[in-house]
Amino acid sequence: MPSSGWDVASDALMIEHLIASAFDPVTHRPTPLSLDAQPPGAHAPDAVLTVVTLAHETATTHALPGRARGLDVAERTLCRDLERWAGTPGAVVAIGEAAAAYSVTTTQEEAVALRESLADLYTHTARSDGPTPLLSAAQGPSRDSADVVARAIERLVLPRATLPEQDQQAATAASRRRLWDTATGAPFGIQLRLHASGFSSAHAERAEGLLSLTRSPRYADTATALQAAVGRAVAADDQPVVWDASAALSGTGPARATLAQALVDHCPPAVWVGVSAWLAGVEDVMEALRTLRARGRRIVLTKYGSGREPLAAFDELPVDAIVLDPHLERGAQHHADDHAVHAAILQHAARNDVLALTTSRHARDLLRHPPAAQALRTPDPGGQLFERARLVGLTLRGTAALVNAGHGQGALAPRWDRYDVAAHWARSTA
Repeated sequence: MPSSGWDVASDALMIEHLIASAFDPVTHRPTPLSLDAQPPGAHAPDAVLTVVTLAHETATTHALPGRARGLDVAERTLCRDLERWAGTPGAVVAIGEAAAAYSVTTTQEEAVALRESLADLYTHTARSDGPTPLLSAAQGPSRDSADVVARAIERLVLPRATLPEQDQQAATAASRRRLWDTATGAPFGIQLRLHASGFSSAHAERAEGLLSLTRSPRYADTATALQAAVGRAVAADDQPVVWDASAALSGTGPARATLAQALVDHCPPAVWVGVSAWLAGVEDVMEALRTLRARGRRIVLTKYGSGREPLAAFDELPVDAIVLDPHLERGAQHHADDHAVHAAILQHAARNDVLALTTSRHARDLLRHPPAAQALRTPDPGGQLFERARLVGLTLRGTAALVNAGHGQGALAPRWDRYDVAAHWARSTA
């Protein structure tokens, strides 16, 4: 295999893109889409689906020290906890901020045994040197997989006896958060979320992020009503409004296409449409965003910098602006790895005329006082790979896939991620 430039075999690059699409780049487990990847009739009629979830509470999650040394580590740890406990074949996936899930289809007898062993999982995760994660589980017929997944996640984040579809329709509150231009520090507008009024704003945001992973069919009418309420919520605003529509979409499940179409049909004309960066890579959601942008809507990718952004370059996406991931910004204040990713994203956005927004008023100061650079953990791949990657607009994830295609095929070859690419970019532009 050649060692520099673009001399990468097309089949190796294709494999890397398949890996990047099928596996979560943070935890290296299957993506959340695999939670509902079972086709109808794939199992016996009496097969039972068990879904077990672990997650840190909202306050603990927000207190983690950024991405590289905080949230990323927490998510990988939760995945390992589930794998060690399970003992049976199944899928372990990261499902959101400091949250992970295990799903497996078994006989009814095996499902009973799994349910009885949940006490062992709770004991294993009750650590004396850190916070104990929340635990929830749901079981049901494998043919109703989307509903089982939804119930398991609801039990993580919703108060007991809460019916989310009723709560969202009957008692909806609007949370507004100021946005600033990251490059200039100038005020931009607001970021709007609609959520159940019984939640605090911080918990509601995280709950909605997790609930957007799956929608059983019973959610379709609720999400459509939620989208229709946005127009009323922004009617009096005289500044740009970014509505994060992630909570009204579905990352997986049979309702996904219905909800994506509802976004196209009911999206208010006055808002910038925001979608969590990882959702933008889902085919139905991407097609809805393309349609909206063709109709003149402004498209925003939120939580950009979480590591789960689409592989495609900005000029291949329907995107006008990004809202930086708050965890990445927090980590960038103290750690060189998060700071390098943060700086690389801002440079990439500027080169592509994509507006970079932040919920932190003082985020611009990060560029003035960078932490001390750390030693590189991967050798330079040689040639002009980084210069050419920047020239054609490859993202951090896309560049990592390119390097791995040319240098990461051997059993002992180091695998690159966004932190490696960002660290080399920072050295080359210093």
